[in-house]
Amino acid sequence: MARTDLAVTAMPRAGVSLTGALTPANADGHAYGWSAKRQLRVKNTATAARTVTVVMPGEVDGQPLPDRPYTIPANTGDVLIPPFPEIYRQPDGTVWINYDDAAGVSVAVYEQP
Repeated sequence: MARTDLAVTAMPRAGVSLTGALTPANADGHAYGWSAKRQLRVKNTATAARTVTVVMPGEVDGQPLPDRPYTIPANTGDVLIPPFPEIYRQPDGTVWINYDDAAGVSVAVYEQP
């Protein structure tokens, strides 16, 4: 997969406008640097629900850890996903996001102060 990096928007204490720019979903997935202060926003304008999956690295007792799916409602689904615990951090220090269908999906990463 040719995963692409997402830019991180710093959230000032006054808040951030959610009308700001979103990045169209990449069919090959996205990555962003892990931080306990970063949260993912996913917006879906497609007429069908979409699933965004956070790839879980590693295994326990030889069994792979299950990935974490999030269902984004159809039409105007706009979901803010809380920061991920460190267990979601890939060996390269990033969080990996996959999409079941990138059409109509856009994303942003916000970092809390």
